[in-house]
Amino acid sequence: MTDFTQLQRDTLMHHLRRQIRGEVRIDPTSRKLYSTDASIYQIEPLGVVIPKTVEDIVATVQIAAEMHVSITARGGGTSLSGQSIGPGIVLDCSKYLNRILEIDPVQRVVRVQPGVILDQLNRALAPHGLLFGPDVATASRANLGGMIGNNSAGSRSIVYGKTVDHVRRLDVILSDGAQTSFGPVSPAEWDRRASARSLEGNIYRLVRRIVQENAEEIGRRFPPLLRRVSGYNLDALRAAFSQADDPRLASTMPRSPNGATTRSADGTRPLDMIPLLTGSEGTLAILTEAELGLLPRPKARGLLVPHFASLGAAMDALAACLEFRPSAVEVLDQLLLDLARGNLALKDRMAAVQGRPAAVLMVEFSSDDPVEVADRVDRLERRLRQANGVAAQVRALDPTLRDSLWALRTASMPLLYGLRGDRKPVTFVEDTAVTPARLPEFVARFRELLHRHGTDGAFYGHASVGCLHIRPLLNLKDPEDVARMRRITEEVTDLVLEFDGALSGEHGDGLVRSEWNRKMYGPAIYEAFCAVKRAFDPENRFNPGKVVAAPSMTDNLRYAPGYAPAEPATLFDYSRQDGLVRSIELCNGSGVCRKLQGGTMCPSFRATQDEKDSTRGRANALRLALAGERPIQDLRSRWLYEVLDLCLMCKACKAECPSNVDMAKLKAEFLASYYQGRLRPLGHLLMARMDRLNRLGAAAAPLVNWLQGRRSVRWLLEKVAGIDRRRSLPPLHGDHFRRWFERHTPAPSAGRHGSVLLLDDCFTTFNEPEIGRAAVRVLEQAGYAVQLAGLTCCCRPMVSKGFLSPARALIQEQLPGLLRRQANGVPLLGLEPSCLLTLADEWPELLPGAETQRVAATVDLADNWLADQVRMGRCDLKLKEKPQKCLLHGHCHQKALRGTKGTAALLSLVPGLKVVVLDAGCCGMAGSFGFEKAHYDISVSIAQLALLPALHAEPEALVVAPGTSCRHQIKDLAGRRALHPLEVVEMCLDDHAGSSSEQA
Repeated sequence: MTDFTQLQRDTLMHHLRRQIRGEVRIDPTSRKLYSTDASIYQIEPLGVVIPKTVEDIVATVQIAAEMHVSITARGGGTSLSGQSIGPGIVLDCSKYLNRILEIDPVQRVVRVQPGVILDQLNRALAPHGLLFGPDVATASRANLGGMIGNNSAGSRSIVYGKTVDHVRRLDVILSDGAQTSFGPVSPAEWDRRASARSLEGNIYRLVRRIVQENAEEIGRRFPPLLRRVSGYNLDALRAAFSQADDPRLASTMPRSPNGATTRSADGTRPLDMIPLLTGSEGTLAILTEAELGLLPRPKARGLLVPHFASLGAAMDALAACLEFRPSAVEVLDQLLLDLARGNLALKDRMAAVQGRPAAVLMVEFSSDDPVEVADRVDRLERRLRQANGVAAQVRALDPTLRDSLWALRTASMPLLYGLRGDRKPVTFVEDTAVTPARLPEFVARFRELLHRHGTDGAFYGHASVGCLHIRPLLNLKDPEDVARMRRITEEVTDLVLEFDGALSGEHGDGLVRSEWNRKMYGPAIYEAFCAVKRAFDPENRFNPGKVVAAPSMTDNLRYAPGYAPAEPATLFDYSRQDGLVRSIELCNGSGVCRKLQGGTMCPSFRATQDEKDSTRGRANALRLALAGERPIQDLRSRWLYEVLDLCLMCKACKAECPSNVDMAKLKAEFLASYYQGRLRPLGHLLMARMDRLNRLGAAAAPLVNWLQGRRSVRWLLEKVAGIDRRRSLPPLHGDHFRRWFERHTPAPSAGRHGSVLLLDDCFTTFNEPEIGRAAVRVLEQAGYAVQLAGLTCCCRPMVSKGFLSPARALIQEQLPGLLRRQANGVPLLGLEPSCLLTLADEWPELLPGAETQRVAATVDLADNWLADQVRMGRCDLKLKEKPQKCLLHGHCHQKALRGTKGTAALLSLVPGLKVVVLDAGCCGMAGSFGFEKAHYDISVSIAQLALLPALHAEPEALVVAPGTSCRHQIKDLAGRRALHPLEVVEMCLDDHAGSSSEQA
């Protein structure tokens, strides 16, 4: 960095912080985190502005213009083409400018700020029976501003078209800082605006001239396709400037989703700048507000999923599928299906896929009439029985099965990055589009092209509109493959032109395809694009290098020449990912971790909506640290500690990230490295050996419990150990679970069906012994003799604080005795998910080998295991009726590694108990995280997102939570006692009378 750059940055920060209410970040960490998106590129910006108001954006544009600094507007950063990174100011509108301003269900319009997420909008529209049509796979994190900038479409574009078809008005800021609004206007109004002596007036004058002068060439060079999102949409303006009712021009007019060409009240076509701005990738103006058209939400959907023996057979069947007017036809190839089988979150969904097909089509039908949907599924199914290469067909009319299968499609792109090694399916020619009738031939030719270049690719996407995502397998760390990428692009552009197709049918130009616009459109149209850019942005300040005047597609690569990240020694085993670096590089930046609803990932991001608190931000920080000039120092740096600090180690990313980025494991590894040679905080030392503290404290339980309630003691603990005084401390029991078990007399039924080992974890044993007692009674009633595992500690507290070497030593010490107790294959059951699943997840990776793998294979949650035994008829439980609603909140580790189905199934055995599994994310406690003063507030904020509202909505319901942290959080913040699932079952045992007070 030159002194001038630092001076420019300091001056910029000074001016911006004086003028705007939002956040201004020029620190190295923020610049690193905003240097990438979901593409293969990386450009470090000068700084980041996170505006709170439209006035903030105006001030930023004006100051940037004065200082000759460029601006790149960014939403969720999910761009696959590099649109959302740039060298100047990155403007992140996702954190604050994310409000739905007005919904008008009568007129079917909505006003939104650019940071509104598509899923957020559609949830708000659902009560009105409406939706926003374009439904991109990234709907859980895609911002509307980004969708407008990219002209996004999605799986159902055969019905809903592209975003441009639904935009009614755009409020924008021009490059001179002026605010204006664009929408349909009459020819007279266009002329009036063009007469203004301003930048806006000049835009109206020049755009009309550019389109009229190039009208004939526009007609020749723009392919007549539904899916084309490259260049500027001059074709949409061409016909509008001709008032003659020329049928040759009608096909180029923008059409509404029902196919009607828009006309003014007097019968003339309105003139509209919206098609030009939509899809312009932020190069012409900065969006501040949009008015969007809405559509009725179909009342019924259904899927038919035919399986094929080859990809070619699937393509050949497309024409038959389209005859039945589907709302979507998506294709998934074998590579994607195989990856889904190995994905924690998706493997259960693959149960409906029969065998190992080479490809499947997902043919969706939509209607207000479920009978009509079923009929079309039936007719297509009969039709495809005669088709060649159809191996099987799966009907999915039930919403549960239908949505489960559809999730395989939406996870496709990031799922591909779970491929082991450096050779990945790369995004650079991944969304070519041709007419669907020619798609079978095009796909065959494309695959031949890849084979000639010594590679193959993943094939999936929107077969219904001829837009497939074809990702060649390349290693961009290898200069030869970088050169191969360019050669492939050269030939693909030739192929696309031969088929009269589009180089981009969905993901836009960005850094990867803008270079090819001159070839794809010819020199005259390319110069027209440049003239449009100059008209709107004479100084080239808005997102330079996109659409026109682009760098080479091989410049600014994330894995630039010389990229050689350090591979430090580790304590965990990363052999399955080929090392620590590749484990981090599984994150491709698609941003699934930025979702705000559904599942658990990522709790802290949901509370802060700050990029550094996303799994993507943390993975980027780790990768950039290891690829820097001082990798070992950076891996132990304070800036990296601050990025990782709010990770709750919930493990949700290990399952919910389609690439399976395991940030909990990476954070533990980082903490082990960070504290080498550093003094540990007292709180870490106390929490890591909770087993010792609990054992010693239980010996003087009455005194310890009394002291824990004293204000002076709580104040002292906060000062010296960082344990927040607002947090209650769990009580200790002198008559703890192990002491009770020693004198316990087994029930007569115990041992009838065999034996089990029960993990007597430190929390159940000393803090909640009533849960252990309930578990023993239930297991014995079911016919099983119970023995205790007798471990000193599962090592969970140590792992969570990065004490990995002591944890490994303790595992080695305990493993032989545990294996002896399991000699006959006795299952090892647990009550506390975080403790039990440490044996399944961390033990084999801290101490790799057959012995820890054997332990991992035998562990299960007691409630899950018992539900399976009942289901398989191996035991029975006689339970009394309990007519009550039961809210089940699963533990994060449980949800990530095992799921809550087994727990819900066991509770459902109780007659009359109505079990509702909450989709409430993380409780925010996460072991010691919520006890710590530095994390208490964020812990509460996370709980307030979904869990606490769900509990407040059902004040009379029984609350069940398998995790001790979750129960503690619910008690502290909701004032309600949550039960362990086995406590509920024990309460309902037929012989329960008097047993709850049993002590011997």
